[in-house]
Amino acid sequence: MLINEVIPHLKCNNTFPANVFKWQYNSNAFPSLFMRILILLVGLLILKNTTTAQSVTPGAYGLKEFSVHDKKLGLVQFYVDTVNIHRKAPLFIEVNGSGGLPLCLYVKGNKFVTTPTTFNQELFSKTRDKYHYVILGKPGTSFCDTLNLNVSVKEYQENPSQVLFAHQPSEEYTRRLSLEWRVEATRLAINYLISHGFWDKTKIAAFGYSEGGQVVPTLAVQEKRVTHIAPVVGSGLNQLYDGIMKWRIKAAKGELSQQQAQDSVEVAFSRIADIYKNPTATDKETGGHAYLRWASFGTTVPFEQLRKLSIPIYMVAASQDDSSPIYGLDYLRLEFLRLGKTNLVYDTCVGCNHYLSAPGGGNTTGPTYIDKILRWVEGR
Repeated sequence: MLINEVIPHLKCNNTFPANVFKWQYNSNAFPSLFMRILILLVGLLILKNTTTAQSVTPGAYGLKEFSVHDKKLGLVQFYVDTVNIHRKAPLFIEVNGSGGLPLCLYVKGNKFVTTPTTFNQELFSKTRDKYHYVILGKPGTSFCDTLNLNVSVKEYQENPSQVLFAHQPSEEYTRRLSLEWRVEATRLAINYLISHGFWDKTKIAAFGYSEGGQVVPTLAVQEKRVTHIAPVVGSGLNQLYDGIMKWRIKAAKGELSQQQAQDSVEVAFSRIADIYKNPTATDKETGGHAYLRWASFGTTVPFEQLRKLSIPIYMVAASQDDSSPIYGLDYLRLEFLRLGKTNLVYDTCVGCNHYLSAPGGGNTTGPTYIDKILRWVEGR
């Protein structure tokens, strides 16, 4: 089964707020569990105060919108913090996770509104004084979109997952979204900011979460001015392999018979084969994404890109991550040792899931992963 997963604003051991959305290949989820997880996770995303309107413009969040029309990419929109917008500074680019949701949502219910966001507010708040924080929108997706839900506050809080079902990605998003689009659109934003005098010619750091963690290796290969990348719970191997591994693990744990697992693996391979046979199809979809998206991310393997790089890399993996299993990332670490490459920092969030949240939750007084990455960028 291909399902969608939501990555809300969560904190955990070595607290890290994800606050992005990801579609992922998941071959062992069951509908009832899926619904329970959706309800829990989206509930954590929603702001506590659902009775007071919040702003929906970039300026209200301290961001300035830039729009560039490109013949190949279409309309590319990106956002830069306004703190030091008239000064030259290093660039710190957030490449968020997957899905066609905007950077903020204005949810209107019966006598209440709430405005969840899908960009990393901790990263934004901790980079804007020293850097130009930059984040791109998705193709065909405005900064904020309105959802009208005919529900009360109580009904909404009991079933916040209806946000996902109510919002539909645009046709432009489905037609264009791919690894190549995300890389080229980010390069376009970098070129624009450099040509318009924003960059101080020092550092350009790219922070990629989840799907973004698969984008930043290719970005750094193609954009030589990028000086640092931080892939966080991305992938090391082919993303489409993750679902295959899950069936094998379930069989090894005795949760399925070997034959049941094999049958499921055969179904998965059949679907993957169809994706590769139709790599540019946008009228064929699975797991909430067009084949175009799946084929693009399943063709360029992160490890093959990362091994080409000599710039500093800070990679974060989570040992209990069901969406981006740590096995492929551990293999990447092994290969870096074999190749004698010393530019990788590999940091494991032990016992953490894809949201870098440990079982049972709880906060720590230690540094967040954002703090660790920022100190690393400053020190390199």
